[in-house]
Amino acid sequence: MKKFLVVLAILFTGILLAGCTSQPATPVATPTATPVMTPVMTTVLPTPVPTTAAPVLNVTAAPTATPTPAPTPVPSVTITFGQAGTIIPGTSVTIKAGSNVVFVNNDPFKPHGIQATAFQSGKYFGSMNALLIPYGTPLTVTFPVAGSFGYTTTFQPLMQGVITVTK
Repeated sequence: MKKFLVVLAILFTGILLAGCTSQPATPVATPTATPVMTPVMTTVLPTPVPTTAAPVLNVTAAPTATPTPAPTPVPSVTITFGQAGTIIPGTSVTIKAGSNVVFVNNDPFKPHGIQATAFQSGKYFGSMNALLIPYGTPLTVTFPVAGSFGYTTTFQPLMQGVITVTK
């Protein structure tokens, strides 16, 4: 096996040395192509035979866009607390079910608020506790069902009010 490896190493070295000669390479001439004239064969295409079947057209109507209805504005009534204890249009109002009552404090000098007088009213006002109406920030209460909802005003002369909701 040693002899084989020695012979292989000598052969490999000889091949390497043979490839590393510094003889200039002679340029090889590239043959140029000579144009050859080939005859052109023309093929006659058969004449198409007209079909007797009627074409079927699929005509589908373009879908018409369904307009999105604009949301119906929720009707509302505004009760405004003014200076000197004024309440416009008054503490009692009548609205339709689903409408809002917006309480607004336009008195920059005094706080104003409301408080439910019954549990039924309290669930629409958010609680039975007094609700502060900050100056310039409205308090909106929605009444979705018919009924009478009582409240009192706070932080001013105590006044009773009723929101009457009809169908």
